[in-house]
Amino acid sequence: MYIRFVTPEPANRRRGHYGLFAPAVSLSYDSRTPKAHRLAIREELDWFNANLPIPSWRSFSVKSRGRYYDDGICWFRDDARDMVRHAFILKALLDDLGIPIGRLHTEQPGQILYRDDWQIVAKPEAATPVRWA
Repeated sequence: MYIRFVTPEPANRRRGHYGLFAPAVSLSYDSRTPKAHRLAIREELDWFNANLPIPSWRSFSVKSRGRYYDDGICWFRDDARDMVRHAFILKALLDDLGIPIGRLHTEQPGQILYRDDWQIVAKPEAATPVRWA
């Protein structure tokens, strides 16, 4: 099973919803965010930076007709307990600031482009079954 934390509004039709990190990074630098929240978000982001590998840009790409398309999206593996626990902490901080973060679950994320012990990058397919939690 794979878990993805997402914003409710899609980023665009091709890539789907923004993940957890884009709004967190934005809020961590926004002076309108209360200082306590900025520091807590930054602490969680620092933890992820220290513990979660960042896949190379090619890990998000699919080559078609001589061009690369960045169609890959990240999913946590459900057995990556520490990652998922910290993602829930970050989700709670964003929820507290009025940025609702939902969860998607799937067993078939699509074509897997990258895999490590904590996450995968997959190119979703039209029939990729996901359910909101």
